[in-house]
Amino acid sequence: MNRARAQWQALTPSAHALTNDLHTCFDQHPRTSGWTPQRQAAALALTRELTQSWQQERVDLDALRSLEALTAYLNLSSTVACRSALEGLHSLFRRVAETTYEELDVGNWPPAPHDHARNQ
Repeated sequence: MNRARAQWQALTPSAHALTNDLHTCFDQHPRTSGWTPQRQAAALALTRELTQSWQQERVDLDALRSLEALTAYLNLSSTVACRSALEGLHSLFRRVAETTYEELDVGNWPPAPHDHARNQ
């Protein structure tokens, strides 16, 4: 198993805890003029998408952005809690991306251009 895949698996409990926190926050938030049933349903669906994307070892940046936008309709304490969980997920994705980058050894990419002076 490569290090990147091991990183995904090692971080899975943390990712699930964060998506569960998001689900709970979105599910239990009281209805307001801004937090409508439609927004709640959208947030819960996006949270499920994030959970599934993690299980499939992929990053769903669109779902993260959409959820961040939906937090604007929550009360202050819920907004802070949800945005904290979203930042936690961003952090986990970054950790996996950094490990993947190291695994690919792309530090030498792109290759240096040819020294045209020597060829003349």
